[in-house]
Amino acid sequence: MSRSPAAVSAGIQVDPDEFRRSVSLFATGIVVLTCEDDDGKVHGMTVNSFTSVSLDPPTVLVSLRAGKAHRLISRNGRYGACILHEDQQSFSTHFSGRPQEALQPDFTVRHCLPTLRKCLAWFECETVEKVQIHDHTLFVAQVIACGSEGGAPLMFYGSRYHRAAIAA
Repeated sequence: MSRSPAAVSAGIQVDPDEFRRSVSLFATGIVVLTCEDDDGKVHGMTVNSFTSVSLDPPTVLVSLRAGKAHRLISRNGRYGACILHEDQQSFSTHFSGRPQEALQPDFTVRHCLPTLRKCLAWFECETVEKVQIHDHTLFVAQVIACGSEGGAPLMFYGSRYHRAAIAA
């Protein structure tokens, strides 16, 4: 027996702390989104809400709250996504709002968008749809270029960084 969405949500309140704890048990990789401002300066932002949507055509999405990256992607309609490898935790910290003074990120333009020169994998993306969901926007994008290097990913699980155990 199925229930309507209104019936399901009527009177149900999920504890925000329990939701945060529960969702943190889904292991994710770490991605640095890249986008350019009007002066061509690269802006980066750490996210773990990046996923593939389709192989044909190659499509991904990222979920963002309002902020600088959201504004730039909304205005420019494109973004880069760089999957971090296991020794790039400092990049995750740097682009999550805690700049590391000694860190000098090296960006390169492989096709038409800047991405980190060194990362596990990179994607250049053009937004094809924006979907507003509560306090976030899903930016669905077609991948226009991508590539990868060897290595192991930086992981996030239980609200902490981890390194993947990759069998040799």
